[in-house]
Amino acid sequence: MATLPTPEETAREILAIFVSHFKSRPEDVLRINNFLAVWLPRGLAAEDFNPGMEYAVAQGWVEVRPGGESFKLTS
Repeated sequence: MATLPTPEETAREILAIFVSHFKSRPEDVLRINNFLAVWLPRGLAAEDFNPGMEYAVAQGWVEVRPGGESFKLTS
């Protein structure tokens, strides 16, 4: 049986998408569609995105922009 990723693990995937895939720097913003284009091909389930993003926001790694459709990488 496969092990489900933790919110921390998926939050770290979100950071990897920001930094490694899109070469983002602090203050750069990505839209939800940027993440989804990379998320599923990485073998991640769609339902794991929100818990990961919530964890990343709680840690201060990412900010949700007004409207909830884009996310800013913090310093």
